[in-house]
Amino acid sequence: MLEKWVQRLIMDDGANLYRYKGVIAVKGMDNKFVFQGVGMLFSGGCSNAKWGEDEVRESRFVFIGKNLDKEFYKDGFMACCEDTLRFEVGTLVEVNVGTYKSGKVLKQWDEGNAYRVEVDNEMKTNVWAPVDNDVYIRLPGSDKSIA
Repeated sequence: MLEKWVQRLIMDDGANLYRYKGVIAVKGMDNKFVFQGVGMLFSGGCSNAKWGEDEVRESRFVFIGKNLDKEFYKDGFMACCEDTLRFEVGTLVEVNVGTYKSGKVLKQWDEGNAYRVEVDNEMKTNVWAPVDNDVYIRLPGSDKSIA
């Protein structure tokens, strides 16, 4: 979920984050995702506030800090908001479960996550790829390391 994406940013860049806040329109979710924080102190998640019927579903966020990768942040958050995902249901992929494992996309926009993936193992474990980028899910054979 988006919470995991934010958690990852805080863990990796927390020392460089001075202040951050935002409201994100997550595809597949009726409620607003609202967050704020200072450094590694984060507060947020899917709020009780729903998007109004006539309200524009618009994502807005701000990060104040030093040495922040603006494009990485923007691409990650926008991937949570986009209507079109890279992989169709049934696509064979590699999913990050600590290391990349082979799997198959079962569903798009499942409980606010970009994908639900069935891992190719004996138990057919189901996992989520919270964001549609190569850190979480990629085409088989990609040699990109986990960032």
